[in-house]
Amino acid sequence: MGHNTAVRWGAAIAGATLVAVLVAGCTTPPVSTPTPTATASGDGPQSDIVAGVVESYIAEHHLAAVIVQVQVGDDLISSQAFGESLPGMPATTDMNFRNGAIAFAYIGTLLMLFVDDGTVTLDDPIVEWMPDLPLADQVTLRMLAQQTSGYPDFETDPVFQAAYIGDPFRDFSYEERIDYAFTRPQIFEPGTGWSYAHTNFAILGEILAKIGGKPLDELLQERVLDPIGLPNTISHFDGFVPNPVLHSLEAERRTFFNIDPSQPFAEESTFWSTTWGTPVGANRPRPSPT
Repeated sequence: MGHNTAVRWGAAIAGATLVAVLVAGCTTPPVSTPTPTATASGDGPQSDIVAGVVESYIAEHHLAAVIVQVQVGDDLISSQAFGESLPGMPATTDMNFRNGAIAFAYIGTLLMLFVDDGTVTLDDPIVEWMPDLPLADQVTLRMLAQQTSGYPDFETDPVFQAAYIGDPFRDFSYEERIDYAFTRPQIFEPGTGWSYAHTNFAILGEILAKIGGKPLDELLQERVLDPIGLPNTISHFDGFVPNPVLHSLEAERRTFFNIDPSQPFAEESTFWSTTWGTPVGANRPRPSPT
């Protein structure tokens, strides 16, 4: 389940690293393959290669718009926008969007910074910070980060799903998500298996804030985002996205509205809340690059 169809992905292209891609999805195939509407920089053979890869992806997945940036070190190879944010509104490279699940990489980086400076070890049990959680004396920081805690995923809980689908603008607190998660039993003994659970990241985010003695969004900004040159990646605790916005469409609630699968359907999902998926303080739209 996702708040929209935005995705990020990486690939090596002609010696360059694709560092940022956002796709605004459309549930019905576009009339024609979107073409670049703005190229901020990087005209040339490598930029053409990037455009070819993106255009193929757009055609395969029936996407409405894509923003792509390719960079080698500090050298910007290509920055392009494809398609339309809304009908008649071309996508541009300065449009803002959420960065989605890449926020989990920020969480892992912050954890490892605390490990590197000797504040914690990966094998510290979480009972020190979360004594009331099930099996807290057995679950470690490593298990949360590696998805081996055995904790159930609140995102797959039917009651949670019904609440989310019924109101996608709703902001879910950490406590609400934990309550949804632990209405169901442990999946396996800690450290004995692997199962992806948003619950792990939600808990880890709360623990990192306790370890750092600051709200998670401040810690991420100071220790992760600013040092790697992302000063304009900012945190919001609701569905806000700064203008100009790359809009998203979604068909996720087709069943909720009892719309026949044969009928075209998409609804505006740009400002749906994403607080259900990421740790409190890691819910970040990505403003345009500087």
